[in-house]
Amino acid sequence: MTESEAISRLMTSFGDEPQLITPKGKTYEEYVEQCKSDLLGYLIKPIEVQVTSACFPEYDLQKYQEDTVWAIARSKNNWLLTLDTQAEFALAFGESTDSLQMLGFSSSDALAEWLG
Repeated sequence: MTESEAISRLMTSFGDEPQLITPKGKTYEEYVEQCKSDLLGYLIKPIEVQVTSACFPEYDLQKYQEDTVWAIARSKNNWLLTLDTQAEFALAFGESTDSLQMLGFSSSDALAEWLG
């Protein structure tokens, strides 16, 4: 996956209405724009990673173990993952790209996944 493919995938996701809970004192629109900007600031050159476990393995772990998985954003030990063959996103945790633990859920909503 190239950087432009990762950005394109995110922009497509941003075109749908993100499922976010708006904090008190902000409008939904303000919050979504802030979250988009924040996520774009954490973009990295896509790195192929291995998902080895999940907090909730009964959901989407198998999908992320059977496909090629790319990390496209990172903040400390939090990673935004996407699948090579699907425009799905998931949040993962860890220090090593060889052994990430995902939360367990995934969707086409990059912002919702990134914010957990």
